[in-house]
Amino acid sequence: MSKLCIITINLNNCEGLKNTIKSIVNQTFLDFEFIIIDGNSNDKSVELIKEYSQYISKWVSESDTGIYQAMNKGIRMANGKYLLFLNSGDFLVNNQVLECVFNQERNADILCGKCNISDNGSVVHTTNPPQNITFGTLYSNGLSHQSTFIKKELFQKLGYYREDFRINSDIEFWYRSIIWGGASTEKLDVVISDYNLDGLSSKENRTEEFLLEHQKILADPKLQKFIPDYEKWKNEKSELKILIWAKSKTIIYKPIFVMYKLAIFLSSFRKA
Repeated sequence: MSKLCIITINLNNCEGLKNTIKSIVNQTFLDFEFIIIDGNSNDKSVELIKEYSQYISKWVSESDTGIYQAMNKGIRMANGKYLLFLNSGDFLVNNQVLECVFNQERNADILCGKCNISDNGSVVHTTNPPQNITFGTLYSNGLSHQSTFIKKELFQKLGYYREDFRINSDIEFWYRSIIWGGASTEKLDVVISDYNLDGLSSKENRTEEFLLEHQKILADPKLQKFIPDYEKWKNEKSELKILIWAKSKTIIYKPIFVMYKLAIFLSSFRKA
């Protein structure tokens, strides 16, 4: 078993996939496998995968129902102790970063590193996970899966990503593993990867869908005891009201949306 498996999900993002692949194959650390799950792309992604096939442990190109079904495929194919989900367009920040992480023995269930969030090539924010992860820190900021290493056995023990969510399955998994399941975590004081928003204002607005899915997750009775003043939250649902109101205000909507998305750092979705 290798120490790490990097899983990359792609759909019609050949240029982004090229950046991802290059950042992986140039690593000085070598004890990892590399899996690509392509969603039956009709651009030149498959040709690119074949070009780099000597560096890729396993790959498939076939239709799926969404990013989380694709990620689950990768989990089932993986043999590494830890899994890192680095989707097309995301990249490791330098050639030594994996060696920096795994030059010593790691035993925590989840290793939480920092992640640069970039827009049009400029870093606009760097996530910084706390030393102690609580429900409150997950609710406010979440974890960026592009810089988080997860033991494969955690998925085998607690179940894979829920495929009935389009956006929030990784957030649900953080709650299920860390809050409900008591998974151990370790903060890595190093920037692992770069997540490119790639022109956030031009992306499909999925904020309302994110909030509705998140509310469905938080309605689970197992989480209620962790939510401060749960009844007030349930009755007000203030986040959704604010975003729906902001959507109707053309002038103020975009800055509110940008600030909000950076604040909670949505789980990344497949780049079209």
